[in-house]
Amino acid sequence: MTRANQNLSPDRLGTARRWSAGALIAVSWISGAIFATYIVVFFGGALAAGMGERWNRALPGLYDAGTPLATLAIGAHFLTGGVLLLLLGPIQLIGPVRRAAPALHRWLGRIYVVSAGAAGLGGLGFILASGTIGGPLMDVGFGLYGALMVLCAALTYAHARARRLAQHRAWAIRLFALTIGSWLYRMEYGLWFLLFGSLGRGADFSGWFDAVMVFFFYLPNLAVAEIVLRMGTAPRSALANGAAIALLLLATVLIEVMTATFTARAWAPRILDALA
Repeated sequence: MTRANQNLSPDRLGTARRWSAGALIAVSWISGAIFATYIVVFFGGALAAGMGERWNRALPGLYDAGTPLATLAIGAHFLTGGVLLLLLGPIQLIGPVRRAAPALHRWLGRIYVVSAGAAGLGGLGFILASGTIGGPLMDVGFGLYGALMVLCAALTYAHARARRLAQHRAWAIRLFALTIGSWLYRMEYGLWFLLFGSLGRGADFSGWFDAVMVFFFYLPNLAVAEIVLRMGTAPRSALANGAAIALLLLATVLIEVMTATFTARAWAPRILDALA
C-alpha cells in the first residue's frame, strides 16, 4: 500500500469523520448556549420586568397584552425549546457520556422529553390562541412542527420505558433533529439574508422564501435523521467518508459565521439592552 493510500485508509477517514462530527456538535452547542442566553435574558427578562412589549422588537406581533394565555404558551415554548433542549440535546447524543453515566443520561433524558413536549404544546397553544404573523400557511407549518415535536417526545420516552433501546435511540435522534429547528430557523434566515438580501421575503412573512421556510427549518432535518438512521454503522467507502467530512466541516464553518453575525448584530445588543 502506498503512503497516499495509507493516509486515506478507512480507519483514518473514519477517525477524521468522527472528529469533524465532534467539531460540529461543539460549535452547535456553543451557538445554542449563546442563543439560550439571549432567550433567557431578553425575552425572560422583559416578561419578568412587566415589559413584554419588548418582545416585538425582535419578533413583531409576538406579544399582545390582551392575550395572556398566548403569552404564557409562547413563554413556555421559549424557555423549554430555547434553553433546555438546545443545551441538553447534544449531551444526550454523546456516546461516552451515555456509557459512563447512564443514570445521568436517564434523568437528563426525562427533562429533555418533558421540555420537548412542553415546547411543542406551548407553540401549539400560541397558534391556537392568537395565530402566527405569517397567516394560515405559517399556522399550518409551525403547527405541524409542534405536533411532530410532541409525537417524537412521547415515543422517545415510551420506547425508553419499555427498554426498546434501538427504537428509543431512533426516536431520540428524530426528536433532536426537530428541537434544533427553532435555532436553525434563525440561522437559515440569516444566511439567506447575507447571500441574497430581501429576495423572496415580504412584509409579515408573505414572500415565497418565507412560505418555504415555514416547513424547511425542520423537514430537511428529519430527512437527514432518517438517512443517518439507515446508514447505521456500516463501513463506508473513502469517497463517502470524504464527502461526509467535507459536509460536516462546511456546516461547522457556516454555523460559526452565522453565530458570530447574529451575536454581533442581534443577540449581544439585545442582551446588553435588557441588562441596562
